[in-house]
Amino acid sequence: MELLVIILAIIVAILAFKYINLSKQMCNFSNYIDDAIDGNLEISDFDEKELSKIKSKLVKFLYANQVKESKLNTEKNKTKDLIADISHQTRTPITNLSLYISLLEQNQKEEYIEIIKYELDKLKFLIDNLVKSSRLESDIIVLQKSQYNLSDLVSDVLKEFKDPLLNKNIKIYFEKHNCIFNMDERWIKEAIHNLIDNAIKYSSENSTINISVYKSYLNYNLDIENSCQVIIEEDLPKIFERFYRGKNSLAKDGLGLGLFIVREIIEKHNGKLIASLNENKIKFMIDFPL
Repeated sequence: MELLVIILAIIVAILAFKYINLSKQMCNFSNYIDDAIDGNLEISDFDEKELSKIKSKLVKFLYANQVKESKLNTEKNKTKDLIADISHQTRTPITNLSLYISLLEQNQKEEYIEIIKYELDKLKFLIDNLVKSSRLESDIIVLQKSQYNLSDLVSDVLKEFKDPLLNKNIKIYFEKHNCIFNMDERWIKEAIHNLIDNAIKYSSENSTINISVYKSYLNYNLDIENSCQVIIEEDLPKIFERFYRGKNSLAKDGLGLGLFIVREIIEKHNGKLIASLNENKIKFMIDFPL
């Protein structure tokens, strides 16, 4: 009988010990969940006990959710900023259109019609570029890559600028070498077009635009350099941001989307785009990995 009592006492003691230990672990686990919900997702060392395995899985789950929430908040902020940008950029042309339509109703002058056409073209240009930038930024587009010669694409784009070059008497010095690699022809031409258009716009009359396509040790390279009096050193860190325009460039016609689109296209091709200033010249350098 005494032996039975001793055995029962031992069993009760073991059960009590396990209960206390389990309660302690559950309390720690509860505190751990509270910390994790508050954002403290630091993974500590766990042993192989089942509760520790659950802990490890929980922290991985919560971390994944935190990453998803962060991405979602980022996308929401991008959408919010884009809507604000669209509202700001379209306000002026829409106001001008309303004004000159009202004036046209009162007095049908040819100049009013020309202004309305100009504002409509400006609005269409803005919308087209907003669509392009949004598609690029949100990864909607899928690049259709094939083997192309970068020098040939630059030559094709230059043909589009004969009149603007003649109007400002700008000379093109084009040093080209064969650089053949996989790229999306349409989007790379878009990037080249924006860079050359930017170079012509900000170049002074009777100047030269230097374009080089060459292969270096690690990259295929495209450099475009032109004279520029309006961009200053403090503009460089922001020059590829959407709608950013330098303080001295506001007098020039533009929306501040061209270079943003260029950057997005180059990055989609795993390339790198940087700009540098040297006295009165600005140089855009694109590196595509070999």
